[in-house]
Amino acid sequence: MWRILRWWKNVKQERMEGEVMADWMERKQFGAYISSLRGKKGFSLEQVSEGLCTQQALFNYENGKRSAPKLLQDAVLERLGMGAEDYEHYLDYSEYIHWEARQRILYYITYEEMETAGRLLEQYRATYVEKAGTRDVRGRLERQFYLSMLARIRCYEGTGKRELYALLEEAVRMTVPRLWEKPPGQRALSLKELNLILEAEQYREGGGLEEHYEEILSYIEATELDGTGKTKIYPKAVYFLCRCLREKAPEEGQPGRFHCREGRARLLRYCNLAIECLRDHSRMYYLWELLEMRGLLLDGMREELVQRGEERKAENLEPMSRENGQWKDVLESVYTEFGVRKETFSYSYFYIEKGVSCINDVIRIRREMLGKSREELCGGFCDVKTLERLEKRKTVPQRATVDRLLERLGLPREVWRAELVAEDPEAMALTRQLRVCMNDRRMEAKELYARIRELVPQEMRCNQQSLLHFEINLREDRGELDAEAYCRAMRGALELTMPFEVFLKEGEKYLTHEEQSCIQNMMQKMDKSGGEFLRCMEGFEEMYRPFEENQLMGTVNNMYEFIMKYVGSERGNQGNYDQADRYSGIILDECLHFRRLHSIEAALYDRWWNDKKRKEEGLEIDRALNAETELTRCLLFSRLDKRKYYEKFYLKELESLRAGMKGKPG
Repeated sequence: MWRILRWWKNVKQERMEGEVMADWMERKQFGAYISSLRGKKGFSLEQVSEGLCTQQALFNYENGKRSAPKLLQDAVLERLGMGAEDYEHYLDYSEYIHWEARQRILYYITYEEMETAGRLLEQYRATYVEKAGTRDVRGRLERQFYLSMLARIRCYEGTGKRELYALLEEAVRMTVPRLWEKPPGQRALSLKELNLILEAEQYREGGGLEEHYEEILSYIEATELDGTGKTKIYPKAVYFLCRCLREKAPEEGQPGRFHCREGRARLLRYCNLAIECLRDHSRMYYLWELLEMRGLLLDGMREELVQRGEERKAENLEPMSRENGQWKDVLESVYTEFGVRKETFSYSYFYIEKGVSCINDVIRIRREMLGKSREELCGGFCDVKTLERLEKRKTVPQRATVDRLLERLGLPREVWRAELVAEDPEAMALTRQLRVCMNDRRMEAKELYARIRELVPQEMRCNQQSLLHFEINLREDRGELDAEAYCRAMRGALELTMPFEVFLKEGEKYLTHEEQSCIQNMMQKMDKSGGEFLRCMEGFEEMYRPFEENQLMGTVNNMYEFIMKYVGSERGNQGNYDQADRYSGIILDECLHFRRLHSIEAALYDRWWNDKKRKEEGLEIDRALNAETELTRCLLFSRLDKRKYYEKFYLKELESLRAGMKGKPG
């Protein structure tokens, strides 16, 4: 008996040591990352911790001595300029249910279904906000979210400015104490905090203060936000400043800043920068409003120049004015057709978290995909009954157990990770640059890739896979791989973590973003009539159906566009036009509601192409799309999105169409 007790004591000791080691490794990785980020940004401990936690607590997080709760981790990262779109997260089932509750509220607010949003928000308040209180940071962050969403609902219902200001000012105060007692430049502020400050400012009694908008713009310009992060907040700040100055009554005997020569020139510069920021990152936050504002500024400048007899200078503004009007009109036409308001009403995009999965579900789905029994997966380090309870969402898994299970399932052990796992934030920035260079076929892609290899630990399989994926695409760009060799190489990259045959089987699926990208790249070189290609399309359709049905599309729309845009196009090539239209419709709807630009022209083109093929085949068409109108829209959206390859394609299509129309008898 004593031998059994001694054995059990040793087992428990090993498990405890494993759990402690796993927790320590996670703390060290997160701590080193935020410490490096803070150093690069030049923020002090006081600036980053203010309103969130004590300086000592942040110091302990950075040194791996303590583990920060998820909401605080997110808040710290956001203050350091890192957006939620850059990561994949694994949450235990209780955290996942919490996250899912937030995302459903955001979905219904975005789609302006406020009765449902309000009911879900009150359920959220009772479940998460009231119980948390406001004494610790988790409670304050919960209440900040609640107040922020309540303000959006109240705004939709027509609540007065005084009440909206009170709600939003309290929301700001949850993490930013004594806001205007010191300038924003002396703080570290997250995008969400900046957004709430802007929202509160517009409802201030007597109107927002010009100097406050100026200070926020200065803060954004001085802070090294990542590209997508800056795109979310800078255009909004510019528009709010322009609107403030336009509405401000001029002083007696003097024109207002919006109407004087110097003021117009300065605001036009702001508008140009904001619009280019949106175009560079394929977003449309406040784009229609900025185009309208820029149009007013250009009209005023031209009128003033004509009055001063400077007609030639006025004519020089005409190309920008014409292009501005075309973009504004095409946005209005698409928003109107699909029943989406052209003004940016919701700011849910600040709160949407992408790439989030439930650890319990991931382990169950991946195990079943690989055809492993629970006994095989446990392999002596985990009790079978524990795994069964874990998969049924009846227990929160221990970290050491999760690490071992994920590793055996071919998944990264990190429950919070970027595309490439590295302590140095430079790796992420270079990865974004590399993608742009590869898309543009620029020569410096090779040098960027070499630098990235130096920054990331290559013993990790997820990093090996990402690096190999880049290398294969670089080789293909240089003409070193034919279609068969490319498919073979990309399959090798995929199978570092998952056998390709596993994806081809029916049933639930979980794949990392990198695995999905490998398969989509393989598909482009496959025989389109082959069984493997067809099964790949069905596999992705199976995988994304739950997101389509459960109001969670906003959390996967970046990968959905990348994968299902291609699948939909190929369904159209197969003659399955209704199914192809369904995917195009989902993508268009999501893009317009969430202000995403990148896939609009492709979805519009696919829709028109499907109707063109229906007409050729004598099939019934239930809508009337004008070919020249649709191709012109595609051309304008491709220009707006700076997609030069597609701009040339649509120009060629339009020229061909017009030439054909000229050749027809009158």
